[in-house]
Amino acid sequence: MKRAVPVLSVLAVGGVLLLSGCQSNTQRCTNGKCHVTVTGAGQTVEVNDVDVTVSQISDRGMTVSAGGSAPATIANGERSQVGPVTIKVTSIDGQKVKFDLE
Repeated sequence: MKRAVPVLSVLAVGGVLLLSGCQSNTQRCTNGKCHVTVTGAGQTVEVNDVDVTVSQISDRGMTVSAGGSAPATIANGERSQVGPVTIKVTSIDGQKVKFDLE
């Protein structure tokens, strides 16, 4: 019975690590233009001092808000003004979206 407790603890920690690995983001900025990759909806990233929230990612596009703006859906290949920034979706692959922000 003593052996079951450590095994359960390890399984619980492993499950938490797997769940936290579902969301990630990267960004690279040059001269005010940023290339951002977000994997997993439901996260907020700070880009050029603006909070950008990706609330949904689908084959049709991503739903995003920036700087407290109302959410906007932007299709793959489209560009839109969202709050104080312009966002262009450059690719969508499952729950991974790449976009440029100016």
